[in-house]
Amino acid sequence: MTIFATNFLAFVIVLGFLIYAHEAGHFLVAKAFGVRVLVFSFGFGKRLFGFRRGPTDYRVSLIPLGGYVRMAGDSPEDGRTGEPDEYLSKPKWQRFLILFAGPGMNILIAILFLAIINMAGTETLIVQPVIGEVTAGKPAAKAGLTFGDRIIRIDGDPIESFDDLKMAITMHAGTRLRVEYVRNGAVRTTTMTPERENSEYGPVGRAGIRPLIEPVVGRVKPGSPAANAGLRTNDRIVAANGRPVQQLTDFDNVVDQSKNGPIAIDVARGNAPVHVVLPAVAKLDPMDPYRGFLPPIEVRKLSLGPALKESVEQNWKMLKFAFAALGRIFRAEGSMKELSGPISIARISGDMLRRGWMEVIALMAMISLQLGVMNFLPIPVLDGGHIMILGIEGLVGRDLSLRVKERIQQLGFAVLAAVMIVVLYNDVITNVLRLKNG
Repeated sequence: MTIFATNFLAFVIVLGFLIYAHEAGHFLVAKAFGVRVLVFSFGFGKRLFGFRRGPTDYRVSLIPLGGYVRMAGDSPEDGRTGEPDEYLSKPKWQRFLILFAGPGMNILIAILFLAIINMAGTETLIVQPVIGEVTAGKPAAKAGLTFGDRIIRIDGDPIESFDDLKMAITMHAGTRLRVEYVRNGAVRTTTMTPERENSEYGPVGRAGIRPLIEPVVGRVKPGSPAANAGLRTNDRIVAANGRPVQQLTDFDNVVDQSKNGPIAIDVARGNAPVHVVLPAVAKLDPMDPYRGFLPPIEVRKLSLGPALKESVEQNWKMLKFAFAALGRIFRAEGSMKELSGPISIARISGDMLRRGWMEVIALMAMISLQLGVMNFLPIPVLDGGHIMILGIEGLVGRDLSLRVKERIQQLGFAVLAAVMIVVLYNDVITNVLRLKNG
């Protein structure tokens, strides 16, 4: 299967499922409150096939990118008769819950999918937020950070792992950050502004730091070049191609410079020195740079309760970073390029599908959370906009006029259309330039 076909398939799976699940949330709660649902469709456009049960046409439509629900009397101008099973005949609290159920379903999926990953078990490289290398002239160096500094908070948020630190830097390109760190047992404070850099997945922040990772061999893959060379778990690498190795980044430099040639390694195995040679390989595998061994990893496999708790915490972290990104855009500190369009989403989805289904599930969890949050925003046309109108009507004690609602919807549509045009333009330009540059 070609890369284009894989990307398209992954795009349909990821966005198709998540949008359909969103609409299923609306559908289930509407049915629970006795609203007459006219159409519940998987896909858009021309009806291909389906069946009718009661008043509802359950159908599969031509374009498999999500779905939609059409309820009787869901807009004042749509031939409303005032029947009690029409959407607008229901009390406001029921309409609120019907609207809430769509993005609520997306947030629920985000929590459940990450919980599934936590329960299935993941191999995690646990890296402390300790700096192992600082690139001269980069933001971390300009902020005075150096080897051995342990980052404990960024803008007041606790940093518990290097992944937390990396995420905070990645999501705050061009933003001045307050960094608290420990050096020689004393807590110090500095400020750092990550540089904006265009990565494969869009603009990100970079600070010019790498983590401190001990150069110890973890799991060795059977039959790999590392296994054939005689490397064993818990071997400590002390030199590679004649260069001393104090941390794993020192070994990384040797790996990069060796290209696909052999690498002579001196290791300490217990109290005995051992010399091994990683053989040359015909082609480098970016997913396996060490030719068959991994640094020490922890396999985390949680039961249901802890998995759900961990998932909620992970989603909360992603949510904070998502709001921070939106805040930067509204304050003109960020860029619309930080928002991914359909081409980029398809490419990223395809990359994840080629890596494996767990990566796809993780991506779906992240996108589902963002879909849920975006739909809760008080922008007319979105669910959050409809919820906002319900709230206003509840406060003033009467329904807004049809003309006022139309103007609000037109404004919301104009704002959303403008955002989509900019996102699509940036998406096309970014991916065209990417193809030109190989």
